[in-house]
Order: sequence, then C-alpha cells, then structure tokens
Amino acid sequence: MSARRKYARTIDEAFHWLTVDGKLMSSVAALTHFERLASTRKKDMEWKKAIRDVLFQLAIGGRSITASTSGTTGPPKWMTIPRRDLVNSARVTADAFQLREGDRTLLCLPCEYIAGKMMLVRAMALGLDLHVIDPRGSVIDNLGTTTDRFRFTAMVPLQLHRAIQEDRARVEEQFDIILLGGGPVSAVLQEDLQGLGTHVFQGYGSTETVTHVALRRVNGGVPEELYTAIANVTFSTDERGCLVVRTPHLTRKEHVTNDLVQLTDDRHFRWLGRIDNVILSGGKKIFPEELEVRTAGVIPFPHFFTAYPDDLLGQAVTLVLETDQKPEDVLEELMAALLSVLAKHELPRRVVALRNFHRTRSGKVLRQV
Repeated sequence: MSARRKYARTIDEAFHWLTVDGKLMSSVAALTHFERLASTRKKDMEWKKAIRDVLFQLAIGGRSITASTSGTTGPPKWMTIPRRDLVNSARVTADAFQLREGDRTLLCLPCEYIAGKMMLVRAMALGLDLHVIDPRGSVIDNLGTTTDRFRFTAMVPLQLHRAIQEDRARVEEQFDIILLGGGPVSAVLQEDLQGLGTHVFQGYGSTETVTHVALRRVNGGVPEELYTAIANVTFSTDERGCLVVRTPHLTRKEHVTNDLVQLTDDRHFRWLGRIDNVILSGGKKIFPEELEVRTAGVIPFPHFFTAYPDDLLGQAVTLVLETDQKPEDVLEELMAALLSVLAKHELPRRVVALRNFHRTRSGKVLRQV
C-alpha cells in the first residue's frame, strides 16, 4: 500500500458518504434509501435487508462490522472487523487495481458475507460510484438495460461462467476488471476466459484477512499459476506445509491457515488444497481440489473427491456425485471421461451418489458422505 497516495476519504470520514448510480448521499440517506427498497418487494427483502444491515453498522456504528467465517471446515465463527482494517483493506484493493474516486463498480454479491460487505466498504471508503443488482440468478439478466461500463466488480466463478455463456460480448463491453473468489476456477472456465477483453483475477483470502491478500491473473497472455501477494503482505509455511499470511495493514498481523501450498518465495505461492481434505494414497498426496479443477468440465453432476479407508493403500480416492441416478448407471461413461483428465493413481476406486449435498449458508459444499 503506497504511503504517498492520497485517498478520497480519511479513515475517520470513510463511511460518511456513498455514491449510488451517480448520486452522492450521506450514509444515513443511503441507509434510508435501502430501507425503502427492502420494504417494496417481499421476495427481494433478504438481499436488500443485508445491504441495509451493513450500512447501518457503517453509518450508525461507524467503528466496525461483523462477519462470519465460511463454515466449510467447522461451525461458522462471527468476528468483528474494526474500521481501520476495513479502510486499509479497501485501500490495498485500490492500489492493486488502480481504482480511483468516481470509478463505476457493481455489487452483485450477497452482503451476508465478507465479499459483498467489502464491495460496500470500498465504495464508501474510496468514493466509488456503486450500482447494485440482485445477487441471485443471472448477472446479465439482472443488469437489465444498464449499459454502463464497470471498472471493477467481484463475482463467484459460477456467476462469471454463466455470464459469458449468456452474452460474452456484453461481459467484455461492460466489465473492465472482475475479481473472482468463493470457489476454485475450473479448467473449463479458465479456458473460456482466454481471449476475453475483460481482466479476470482470482483472489486468495478469507474473512480473517478481510478478503483478498493475493491475486493471480486468470486470463490475458499466459494465465498465472502462482498467487502474488498484494501491498506489503508476505507468506511463509508452518511445520504442516500450510500457509501463514502476514498482514501489516491489519490489526492482526499473522494468520495461520489450513491451506497447503508450494511456496516459491515470501511473496508467491501455488495453492494445493485444504489439509483437511488431502488424500494419502499409496504414499502419494492427492489434493481433491486439484482433481476437481480438471473434472469440472467432464462430469455432468456436482461432485467432489474424498478419501475412504483402504487396507492396501491406506486411503483410496472416492468420487461423490450429487444425482438421483445410481452410480452403476453412470460409471462406464464417467470412467471414460476421467481417464482423459486424471492420472492412474488419481482415479476413484469407489463412486457414491447422494441426492443432495450438505452445503453451508453461503453455498459451499461440505464434504460429507
């Protein structure tokens, strides 16, 4: 984060104002605006209420917001993020993407979670011009007749995948920078993004690090495999091989994760997967998340890989499908597809079909069989 750069608002006045569709409003007026919107249509109430709740914390409280962890590896935990951390995180994003006061931005994520909350924080702290749409369903459909070009937005991979399938040209026309988070970018999506005029990045971060602390470019020239630290963030690993993140711009300076990585230096790493999910099979470490990046385009069902005990291998790979069909009905077709993208030792020795996966409130799959 550059010490020389002058930002639109000081930390103390960061949450006094919000610009929505070119109209500058006091934070209290913005709160009233979204309260009114939340009361107009019952089916839209929840996502608009979430925006109102964040604005209430910023406008009336002004010193912090609350946010929960994802709950992927355990019960979600609520934490309080102080104003200074919120503003410093927003400034780090501004420096990384060269965002300026007045830049048009799109909020298309739910504000129940940190990624959506931080889009509001950035708009207020940096003086950005925010447009808000329903985070449910199609981004393209929900934009309606809006033709503005957005300098910056954040999406989950599924939103972007659907958008480029629906109207690739419109994505190029209306989006300059898209930041992806909340899930892996599949090999199919990464391939689809090549040649797209929009700059697409994948962020690494969490609620604890107040969203992204590292980025990798997904398209443009040669896609990057390594994540690169932003601002003055640095990395190391612990005795397990898991990433340790040092964040001098935040109140908490060090964060120990459960993410296994290959560390290139203290500014770059390759993400392998969660230590909780690793499969130790026949003396080899198999990372389910890596397999899923490759299989997303060849398995026509939501799925994940996990381990099950095996007398010979210690653990063997299991493929879990979300489908009403019986495994034996799809096994032949699946194995033929898997042989094209997986090595022999990565192939599942067992296939399980579940009617419905267990998911967190934010939609992340819980790897339970």
